[in-house]
Amino acid sequence: MAIRDYLIVHYHEVGLKGGNRSLFERALVRNIARATSDIASLKPRRLPGRILVELPAGTAAEEVAARVGTVYGIANLARARGGQIPFDRVCDVAGEMMAARVYETFAVRARVAHSAFPMSGREINEKLGAWLLEHTGKRVNLSEPDVTCYVEIVGDLVLVYVERLAGPGGLPVGTSGRVGVLLSAGIDSPVAAARMMRRGARATLIHFHSQPFTDASSARNAEEIAAILTRRQFDSNLNLVPLAPAQQQIVTASPEPLRTILYRRMMMRIASEIARADGAQALVTGDSLGQVASQTLENLTVVEAAATLPVLRPLIGRDKTEIIEEARALGTFEVSSAPCQEACVLFEPKSPVTKARLRDVERAEGPLDMKAMTDEAAAAAELRTLRFP
Repeated sequence: MAIRDYLIVHYHEVGLKGGNRSLFERALVRNIARATSDIASLKPRRLPGRILVELPAGTAAEEVAARVGTVYGIANLARARGGQIPFDRVCDVAGEMMAARVYETFAVRARVAHSAFPMSGREINEKLGAWLLEHTGKRVNLSEPDVTCYVEIVGDLVLVYVERLAGPGGLPVGTSGRVGVLLSAGIDSPVAAARMMRRGARATLIHFHSQPFTDASSARNAEEIAAILTRRQFDSNLNLVPLAPAQQQIVTASPEPLRTILYRRMMMRIASEIARADGAQALVTGDSLGQVASQTLENLTVVEAAATLPVLRPLIGRDKTEIIEEARALGTFEVSSAPCQEACVLFEPKSPVTKARLRDVERAEGPLDMKAMTDEAAAAAELRTLRFP
């Protein structure tokens, strides 16, 4: 049989799912095919403990591997060569792949699973190691080799590779329900959204702006960020919500130090309605404890009390440096760092309260028709539908 090119995808957490494992595997197969649908027509298939992707002739293997390497649920992947081949062809393939590497020491790691191949993993290690030793002149180092030659035999396929590429880990998107993410144009909330996607959740994205009292920069940036996030979940609903009418009423009727808290409580109410209508079961924010005045324990508690869905905070214990590192890796940092006018800066108080009390906040909201303001803003939201690829 001819030698073919493959991607071998390994997962970790998916393999711990017991009776539900097949559900997660099928989702991972779908997401791999979707992530590469514009550059190759792939048909990933499930094998015991792994997913195999045969690369058709002429496929841009590096580009496909790069796309697959961003799919949540993958622990690592490898570009492999092989097929239904005997041991002497295994040696030839291994020799070719090792010849493309620069190294002084090597090891062989073979695994045989659900196969009638006439050699055990240990025999392959010994015989292939001896063959490489003879034909390359390099030294064997089983503890810290410069290069490892991997051989995986599953069913009737023998697959050889020399490098594993790290995947993002987590669970396949679409296996953990839906959440509504309060998406600012800043650094934190996109990272929070990606963290929830990595746990298998789909994210409905909700961005608040204060046009026409601010310019359109925050909405533009939010759309760019949403496009980047969509590369991880393939389909996104982005809701652009005008907050300015509610802010005007809050400013005229409420104490200045409480304005930011009242804005955020209004966002929680509106986001709860939009998220629930899209099938979400929780809200997600980019809050990090103590990072700004609105993110003290007291203020977070008061703000959350206005939500009608549970509020999740994936970044609550992260510092800014850690969050920035994740934003860079995600690809959102540059857009998030661009200047823009966020909704909460409109009529921002000079001295915002840092330890709000719920009774004081509810008293300040007393003169306002919160339900009418919530319904009006939710109805005025503009929906943007994004797809990738």
